[in-house]
Amino acid sequence: MFELMRSIRIDVANGRATAEAFVPADHPLFADHFPVSRVLPGSLILELGAQVSGPLAEEFARSALGVERLAILGMVRDGRFLHPVYLPATLALNAEISRSQPSAINTTVTATVDGERVMQAELVMMMIESSGEWAEAIDDRNARLARWQEAS
Repeated sequence: MFELMRSIRIDVANGRATAEAFVPADHPLFADHFPVSRVLPGSLILELGAQVSGPLAEEFARSALGVERLAILGMVRDGRFLHPVYLPATLALNAEISRSQPSAINTTVTATVDGERVMQAELVMMMIESSGEWAEAIDDRNARLARWQEAS
C-alpha cells in the first residue's frame, strides 16, 4: 500500500511529520470491500499513519537520541475512527512524537479528509536494529521515502 502515499514532510527538530495520501475508489484491493459504497478500512488508515510515524521516529532517534534504528509498528493505543472515509479520498496525515526512548517512540497521529478528522491514534513504533539480510528492503524503503519527500 506504499503507492498510496503522495508526499511526506518531516520536521525532526519539532518532532512532527505531515503527509498526504490518495486512495482511489478503483484500487484492486477494494474490489470486494463494500462494493456498493466504497469505504476505506480503518486498518489501512492506521497503516498510512504508521508510514508517516516510522520515518519520523527513525529520524528522531538518529538526531535526538543518537541511535540508528528502524521503526516498526508495535502497538496501536487508543485508536479511534471518527467518520467513515468514502473513496476516492485524499487523506492529510499528521504525526507528532509524544514519548521517546531508544527502544520505542510513541506518536500521536491524526488523519483528516477535507478538513474533517476521521482518525486519531497513538502509535507505538518499536525501534529495532537492522540486519544485513534486510539491506534490499531497506534500500527500497529509502528510495520510496526520498520520492515522498521530493513531492513535498
